[in-house]
Amino acid sequence: MCERLKLSTWRVQLGVLQSMKAYFQGLILLEKDQQDSPALTEILTESCTAITFPLENKSYSSVRTEAVSIVELLIKRVDENGQWGSLTSKSRDQLVNSLTPMGSDSRPELRERAAELRKLIQRHS
Repeated sequence: MCERLKLSTWRVQLGVLQSMKAYFQGLILLEKDQQDSPALTEILTESCTAITFPLENKSYSSVRTEAVSIVELLIKRVDENGQWGSLTSKSRDQLVNSLTPMGSDSRPELRERAAELRKLIQRHS
């Protein structure tokens, strides 16, 4: 999935990202009573790897924006439900490393959102 997403056109990437967002919005494993589920850890590990490519897409801000929205959703739900244990240190590092270059993004909104996410993730590393 990761390699295919990287090589897809921006419209395909955007469609995949929108589907990922819808999936995570309804994922029951991201609810409070599902503490540190091994299945959630596996899902988050694979998803963090996949999301790095769109986060680092320098050509299309729409792809970066949608990718940041997914990371915001994931981090918000993980934080609200105390599931930081399900997000491995490798996944956290991947996200921080992919969000760091966005500090110089041409869109101020993305720069700010990426900076906030990086700080939140780093607090829990």
